[in-house]
Amino acid sequence: MADAPSDGFYVPPTLLRDVPAGHRLTCDEVFGPVLAAMPFADEAEAIRLANATDYGLVAGVWTRDGARQLRLARAVQSGQVFVNNYGAGGGVELPFGGVKHSGHGREKGFEALYGLTSLKTVVLRHG
Repeated sequence: MADAPSDGFYVPPTLLRDVPAGHRLTCDEVFGPVLAAMPFADEAEAIRLANATDYGLVAGVWTRDGARQLRLARAVQSGQVFVNNYGAGGGVELPFGGVKHSGHGREKGFEALYGLTSLKTVVLRHG
């Protein structure tokens, strides 16, 4: 990229297809405009492939089937799941964070506040 600083590593948006299961691109957390696409035979295999990583920050599901959308969103081990769209974060009211090695806790929203507070129960007997 002509306007990219010379002291960094930059790639244009890249689609890599037919990436084999277990490849570093499918198991590591890749930050950048890179999509590693993998073929799958059925929904069960798609879930198995999606969850076969130590990371789980953000996932995307594309399908017109409403029941499948919810089934996959529940089954994929990820802090956020986008259905028929993809983006990072959302508004300040939407908790953001990952699962597995992609982080602990949540940023933004009420969920983030819970990590900064301690719950205390006080029980009083009157009389």
